[in-house]
Amino acid sequence: KQWYQRRVAITAGVVVSVAGAVMLIVGGVFLAKGYEFFDGTDMENYSVSVDPVVIPMMVMGGILLLVGLIGCAGACSGKGGLLNVYFVIIGLVVIAELVVLIYGYIKKDDVKEAMEDGVTQLFIEYYSFAVEKNITSLSEDKILAVNSFQRVLGCCGIDKPSYWLANKNTKYPPGCCATWDGENYDKTGLQDCPEAKVYKVGCREQTNSVLNDLGIIIIIIILAVIVFEIFCMIAACIAKKNDYLSA
Repeated sequence: KQWYQRRVAITAGVVVSVAGAVMLIVGGVFLAKGYEFFDGTDMENYSVSVDPVVIPMMVMGGILLLVGLIGCAGACSGKGGLLNVYFVIIGLVVIAELVVLIYGYIKKDDVKEAMEDGVTQLFIEYYSFAVEKNITSLSEDKILAVNSFQRVLGCCGIDKPSYWLANKNTKYPPGCCATWDGENYDKTGLQDCPEAKVYKVGCREQTNSVLNDLGIIIIIIILAVIVFEIFCMIAACIAKKNDYLSA
């Protein structure tokens, strides 16, 4: 029974270490070659920084790797003090994750609002350029950003496709058209598209839907990680309680 408990503690430590190592490796690869991963996608034509996501992931990966190694060392060497450190650090990580989860849930509406404001402002600039002709030029990055955004989400206009139909305009941005190849577009920012091929959903609605789905996925992942970490803490406690390690 004691050997089984020892194996459980060691296995938990190994899994935590491997998870941390994977996060470090993946993060390092993205830091070194992040932009290359967008080649051939809608994102390759304008600047996308992966640093805000990758750096925290690498920090968390380093912490998990260290904690997992401490747990393995404690289980293998019979040093109860190492398991104490392992237990405390995992506990602090769990608390931090719960705080992040609660804070994210409280601030979810602010995130949606900030995303909406950013998208709306970009669409307004595009509208002024392509439809109202109030501005004579718009950077290629912004043109591609608006069109790629609509293409990726399968949406058109802020609230509906008719957003673009003003000033006797009958054309749409290429991103509104399901047949657009993601590359070629008219320099005016508008082109003909059969009504049957125009995306019918507004981008505000689609953005909210995507953010809601993404939020649910993130919550499930964090909760799964927390459950596993609590299991690791329980494994460490059981190991010590049965005195197969010495202090």
